[in-house]
Amino acid sequence: MDGKWTVRKVREVVRDRWIDLRAETCETPEGREIDPYYVLSYPDWVNIVAITEDQNLVLTRQYRHAAGREFVELPGGAVEDFDQDLEAAARRELLEETGYSAPRFQRVATRFPNPALQTNRLHTFLAEGAVPIATPNLETGEEGLTVELVSLIDELDGIVGGLLEQALHVSSLHSALMAAGYLRIVPCDRD
Repeated sequence: MDGKWTVRKVREVVRDRWIDLRAETCETPEGREIDPYYVLSYPDWVNIVAITEDQNLVLTRQYRHAAGREFVELPGGAVEDFDQDLEAAARRELLEETGYSAPRFQRVATRFPNPALQTNRLHTFLAEGAVPIATPNLETGEEGLTVELVSLIDELDGIVGGLLEQALHVSSLHSALMAAGYLRIVPCDRD
């Protein structure tokens, strides 16, 4: 048994550029009906862990309306239909939000943010050798966004220990810092 539910009916609740919310009537393999079961379809997202040659992490600070305050975050955003591929989306988002680019991009992780309710995936990229090449080109809603550089050498404990509060960004940060060799898993002695 694969455990997959059967969708009996789909009702569109909201559909616009950013979100597709639908209510589904589902039947479990055991024959139980769940109605409604809400599913959110978003475009895939990219997060970029950009590191400069002098080992600074390129971050943004911006207001997040749902929480009602500013957050320090990784650059990132939605994969657009016009993006050639995921790396192109990551390069575009890094440049748009920070004005930085990098010669080396590596996808280090792809994860589902919330597979119980959402259809999209988050793709994490490590961008090494990041340098400023342009002025940020901010979208509506990103007004006031600022770029911050934080030293990976001097501030690694603070970065890993709580500078980022957004769970998806923490996951991306850890994956990329492990790929770049800044973090490693060391077995502990449990004696």
